[in-house]
Amino acid sequence: MPLDLFSGYSVATSAREATGYHVRGWHALQKYRRRSFDAKNHGMEFRLWIIIISLFVAGTVVAVVIAIGIQRHNDQQLGAQMIRSELELRTTGAEISGIKDHEFKTMAEYVNAYVQVAPLLDDYDHKLEAYADLCKRAQRRDQRRSLINILRNQNSYSSDVRRNTSEIIELVRAISAVMRKEASVIRDMSSLPHEEQVQFWHEEFVPLLAQEHALRERLALAGQKMPSESTSQ
Repeated sequence: MPLDLFSGYSVATSAREATGYHVRGWHALQKYRRRSFDAKNHGMEFRLWIIIISLFVAGTVVAVVIAIGIQRHNDQQLGAQMIRSELELRTTGAEISGIKDHEFKTMAEYVNAYVQVAPLLDDYDHKLEAYADLCKRAQRRDQRRSLINILRNQNSYSSDVRRNTSEIIELVRAISAVMRKEASVIRDMSSLPHEEQVQFWHEEFVPLLAQEHALRERLALAGQKMPSESTSQ
């Protein structure tokens, strides 16, 4: 009988130990699974962040490329407009100079010449203002450039060139204003008696010619500062 009791105790103990081993094993398995699941989650999160960052970088690069492309296209369009406007201005200026630079021999020839010059001055001033507006647009565009659009192509104007262009435009405006005064003086002279015209011409017209000549000299000096000639008259 005692032997049977001992045997029952051993079986119960073995059963409890087996159950303990089973529980510990189950807990260990669960812990392993949790660690494995956490590791997989971390790995998936890491890969997800890599994908997100890659997409963000790719999107930023595409946006920069598009912005630079649009900027270059706009600069090329504006540059072409400026070249065309300057050419038109030069053409009209050359026509005015061709009439004024003629060697006049009589007061009647002066009068006839400035009758032709007057409407050309209106056209010239209109084209000059159109060109000045394009220069202002180029200046505003350069001032608004962001870090993304900092790259500039050959059509863009540097700050020094812009300053020289502004100076040239102001000088050309001043020359045009003087020529308008010349046309007005010649028109007034035509209404005078012939014997008074020569004195009037010397007193009123010659000083304007000197003023125009001085402005043209300043214009020539300003044009020398430009990488290419921008004088238009």
